[in-house]
Amino acid sequence: MMFDNLKNNLAFYQKLAHLFYAIAMADKKMVIEEKKKIVLFVKKYWSTSLENSHTEEIIYETLRSLIKNKTTADEAFNTFKTYCIENKDLFTDDMVKKIIETSDAIATAFGRGRGRGRGRGRGRGRGRGRGRGRNKSELILLTKLTILFQK
Repeated sequence: MMFDNLKNNLAFYQKLAHLFYAIAMADKKMVIEEKKKIVLFVKKYWSTSLENSHTEEIIYETLRSLIKNKTTADEAFNTFKTYCIENKDLFTDDMVKKIIETSDAIATAFGRGRGRGRGRGRGRGRGRGRGRGRNKSELILLTKLTILFQK
C-alpha cells in the first residue's frame, strides 16, 4: 500500500515503527504473536519501495533498534505523537484508519498469545466482544492514539 503523500518519507515509517513498538511493549514485553501481527500488517498496509530502500526494512530496522536500546513504550509513543502533531497534514483519514487497525491488531495479538493458567479462563464464552485480548496498558495507548487523531 502506498500513500502518495509519503513518497520518499523515511521519517514516517521510522515513527510508525515507534508506534507499533509502543503498542507491543505496553506491558513491557513483546510476545511472538505481536511480532507476527506487526509483520502481517506491515506487509498488508505499509510495504512499498522508497528511493533507496524498502519500507518494510525501515520499520523492522527501527524496531530492532528500539528493542536493542530498551526504549520504553511511553518514549516510543511520545516520539510518534510528536511526529504526528508536527506533520498533521500527512495523516489522511484512510491512513489513520489503517494505523488504528494495525495498532488494534497488535494489541489483540497479545491477549491471544498469553500463556495459560493466569486466571484468564474464567467466564468461558465471555469477552468475545471488542475488548477481547487487550490489557489495560494497551487500552490506554489505543485511547491516546484515538485522541491524538481527533485533535
